[in-house]
Amino acid sequence: MMQKASSVLRIALVLALVCLVSGILLGATYNLTWERIAQVEQARLTAAFAQIFPHAELKAKNGYYEALENGKITGYAATAQGKGFGGRISLAVGVGVDGIIKGVRIISHAETPGLGSRITDEEFLRQFEGKRLEELRLAKEGGTIDAITGATISIQAVTTAVGDKAKELMELLTEGMP
Repeated sequence: MMQKASSVLRIALVLALVCLVSGILLGATYNLTWERIAQVEQARLTAAFAQIFPHAELKAKNGYYEALENGKITGYAATAQGKGFGGRISLAVGVGVDGIIKGVRIISHAETPGLGSRITDEEFLRQFEGKRLEELRLAKEGGTIDAITGATISIQAVTTAVGDKAKELMELLTEGMP
């Protein structure tokens, strides 16, 4: 009986040591890579905003960006998140001072390749351009956004996220900017 208890203790100690070493390695890997990951994410965000407002200088504010051309505000941009079929969808949304959507770009997603991943297709994203907030619903719900077969959850997540963020940005317009 004593030998059995000793064997169980030895296995538990080995398992604890493996977990400790794995945790240390995971923590070290994170510490070595977090800065680079943040830089890549910022580069993706900057590229997305540059596609939405190609001739503007972007000035970071409190949770959003002002798009400036010749010192004049031409719109606002911000990030939004939606919950797709495969997980979180991160996107960039731009709204002009006229209240019209200037563009939408997907920053990251984990959607199913060939189905939900089609949210990144230019044809889909262009549907948002030139739209007002009240038009941002799926066509089957009386809006102007056409769904993609097999990607209903992903499309709904993007459409909802764009609508919610556009509403926030348009509130900045009506407040005359803080």
